Amino acid sequence: MYHSKMGRQLAVGVHARAAALAALLGAMSFAPSARAQSEEGSDGGQDDPLAAEKQADEKAQGDAAPGEKEKEPEAAPEPADDNAPLEKDGKAYKFIGMRFRNVIVPKFMINLFADGGSSVNVFTFGPEFTTRKNGLELDLALSYADYSMDPFLFKGKNDNEFAWEMVSSDMKLVYFTSDLLFEIPLDEEKGRFSLLVGGGVGLGVVFGNLRRAQAYPNGTVANPGPDDVSGWSRCAGPGGAGGPYCDASNNHYGDYEEPSWVNGGAKPSVFPWVSFPQVSFRYKPIKQLQTRLDVGMSITGFFFGMSAAYGL
Repeated sequence: MYHSKMGRQLAVGVHARAAALAALLGAMSFAPSARAQSEEGSDGGQDDPLAAEKQADEKAQGDAAPGEKEKEPEAAPEPADDNAPLEKDGKAYKFIGMRFRNVIVPKFMINLFADGGSSVNVFTFGPEFTTRKNGLELDLALSYADYSMDPFLFKGKNDNEFAWEMVSSDMKLVYFTSDLLFEIPLDEEKGRFSLLVGGGVGLGVVFGNLRRAQAYPNGTVANPGPDDVSGWSRCAGPGGAGGPYCDASNNHYGDYEEPSWVNGGAKPSVFPWVSFPQVSFRYKPIKQLQTRLDVGMSITGFFFGMSAAYGL
């Protein structure tokens, strides 16, 4: 019994010592881990503000959209210029101004249909209204034209050598014309320079007198040609000093004035205007002002001119 009791005490002591040893070993293994964690926590505590700021920046950058990091601030838009000459599509632009043209009636064109004649400069001027939209321009003009001509010799192509007449004019015309032009921009960014290509039509009302009379060589110039008017004189009547040059084929003597069409004569009452082609160079320095240089060909000859207009 004693041995049994001693055996139980020994077993209990062995178990107690084993439990104590296990507890001691566990405490020893836990202490270094706790100490390491404590040291790490202590070090991290010192860098907490810097780490937090760094994490906040990284989060903000991560939340930003791709490409937003490098995006530069946009420049403020420039204020609109009310005087800019550039024209917008779909908007109509209107101008009112003055036009001047010099129409040249060359002698060689007259000689296509008749003999004699001379080159004539016809000056025209008047108000012009322009409307333009989407590169298509319409010019409406009312022009005064002076067709005054000094005396020159003239006869039909099929008339004989005695049929020369001396012709002079103080006729004036008032034209109403319209030009349709297509724009070719030369300065697309600013709209200052353009070419305009097209043509025009119109009608003129004729005023003034057309004088014509049979003419004969007056003997002051030997063998006078039709280009030397000083060697010719008007016939005062049939026969006389004019001989065969002054016949009774018509009553064109002295200061005879040709009647108009409405009175059975050859002087036109109205006269057409047709120009094609027409090329213009337009300069528009500001929105409210444009100038234009024109050249072209009409049924009466060549012309060149200019215009200036103010925007409405």
